[in-house]
Amino acid sequence: MRGHLRLGRPLGFPVEISWSTLVVVVILTWALAGGVLPVAAPGHATVSYYVAGLAGALSLIGSLLAHELAHAVVARRSGVQVERLTLWLFGGVATLRGDPRSPQAELRIAAVGPATSLAIAIALAAAWAALEQ
Repeated sequence: MRGHLRLGRPLGFPVEISWSTLVVVVILTWALAGGVLPVAAPGHATVSYYVAGLAGALSLIGSLLAHELAHAVVARRSGVQVERLTLWLFGGVATLRGDPRSPQAELRIAAVGPATSLAIAIALAAAWAALEQ
């Protein structure tokens, strides 16, 4: 698709990323390295802030991909064909072909993405709390 970079086929699903997402990575890296991180953790080399900022931006993209993959896995298990996953400026979308067989399946497909995001947030909060001690 024009304007998208193919990332591969994790779990068998074609994944594309829009160039707009790469712009978000650059802006987020710059914002973290130029403002947030030097205030939160002063005294480090500028390059350290940019590496940490890039890691943060890529972590956001990774969590977005996990969210969309969760939708896709549950859709496939519910008998719905997944055409592709696309990451873009405002998030991501799992392009599905067909409808779920039941309202319950549709609810599971819709709910698993936010549940995955919540699980990631809880795991990261727990790791942060453990490191703070």
